[in-house]
Amino acid sequence: MQNELSLKDQKRRHAILNGNLYKTVLVLSIPLAVYSLFNFLYTFIDMILVANIGSSHVNSVVFIDQIKSAISAFGMAIAASGTVIVARHYGASEIELARKNAGSTFVLSVVISTIVALITVVFGRQILTLAGATTEIIDTGLGYYNIQMISTTLIAVNSVFIGLEKAKGNTKIVLMLNLIVMVVKLVLSILFVYAFDGTVTDLATATLIAQLSLMIVAIFIMFNKKNVFRIKFNEIRLKKEFIVPIIVLALPIFFGKFLFSIGKVSINGLALKYDPYAVGALGVAMNIHGMFSAVATVFEESEVSIISQNLGNKNLSRAIKTFKISFIYLLVVSILGILILSFTYEGLIPLFSSNKAGEELTPHQIEMIKVMFKWEKYSLLTSPALGLITGLFVAFKKTQVTFILNIVRVFVFRLPVLYLFYKFTKMNYEAVGITMFISNTATFIVGGIVYLIFIRNLKHYGYQKMTFDELKLENVES
Repeated sequence: MQNELSLKDQKRRHAILNGNLYKTVLVLSIPLAVYSLFNFLYTFIDMILVANIGSSHVNSVVFIDQIKSAISAFGMAIAASGTVIVARHYGASEIELARKNAGSTFVLSVVISTIVALITVVFGRQILTLAGATTEIIDTGLGYYNIQMISTTLIAVNSVFIGLEKAKGNTKIVLMLNLIVMVVKLVLSILFVYAFDGTVTDLATATLIAQLSLMIVAIFIMFNKKNVFRIKFNEIRLKKEFIVPIIVLALPIFFGKFLFSIGKVSINGLALKYDPYAVGALGVAMNIHGMFSAVATVFEESEVSIISQNLGNKNLSRAIKTFKISFIYLLVVSILGILILSFTYEGLIPLFSSNKAGEELTPHQIEMIKVMFKWEKYSLLTSPALGLITGLFVAFKKTQVTFILNIVRVFVFRLPVLYLFYKFTKMNYEAVGITMFISNTATFIVGGIVYLIFIRNLKHYGYQKMTFDELKLENVES
């Protein structure tokens, strides 16, 4: 097997399976963290550019981006499940099986995401209406919506590529390529808005061009002869023996992410009943803590790759310790972020106001953002921590747990709570922020309980003939 791997691949694989876990988690996470920071940066700047076009457009963009997240769940779920399967085979030294599963994941993501994108574009106006969009959102955002739906196909392919590289532990290439893409996106966005007085549709076009450039490079690398997971043109077909396991693993992930995003769209529709700017205020509040949130969430990504490879290598104890170490790093980032932003967030709010006369943030809107952030800042800890828990279950191929937690989060602790606030209390828009706080915190607690039960069962019964052996882990790392 070693002859099939480059020297760099061998070193990365050895570090994941045998190296110091504190160092390995950090080494794999740092490039992802830098990537996520830049990803946040262009999302952050995008929001500022949208506000510069007109504060009234913020609602449209935030609303439509939630629909995009729901639609992207198709491709993202396939990429996530394929990555887990590939990483398992890679950790077990089954390189040919890893390669064939990589090819099947690629083909499946292209076919499904293309079909979904076509449907969502053709029935765009109806989908927006069904989601509860106002006439203003539809009129100002339909062009933006159409381009974002098309971009979901490119994002699906890019997600497969990124997932396969992470399965090898090769997070540096993910960082380098995405940095280039982000520069392209930012330059085009700023050019379109300030040089050509562009609209939100032009911002979506910049995203599309940036994702297309990454996809071209991604396809070149995935089909390259030097790639250990090389996809071959003559093998591009959907074989039942490969696609069925991917779909079975992907379905709970997809339905969980899709229903979670649809639930957030419904929340946005209900929030608009409180105040026309409620959705925009919540979106700005999320962007304020986005920098720290971007870093905190990367530990879930590195965790899945490390755990999957170690389970393939029959080392259950090391897989579990990966989660614990990732959680320690996440706590440090999240708590630090909450403390810093608690004293600095007010200075960031003016960035989201337009310079155009009549489009500036009003005192009422500024107060709304402050109130939303008062509750939203705690999600900087609860949301990434819950993501880390669900990532653990994805790596263990127990994606149904991820599905259940996402359903509970939206349809038990979020939608019913906000509806009750709206129907039976006289609370103002602050009810939206309180609802988000309740749902994130309560679901994190439920996830923590499920995790503890899972660990207890592992210690008693093991996993796929593997046993939980702390002594073995300590000997490996000494």
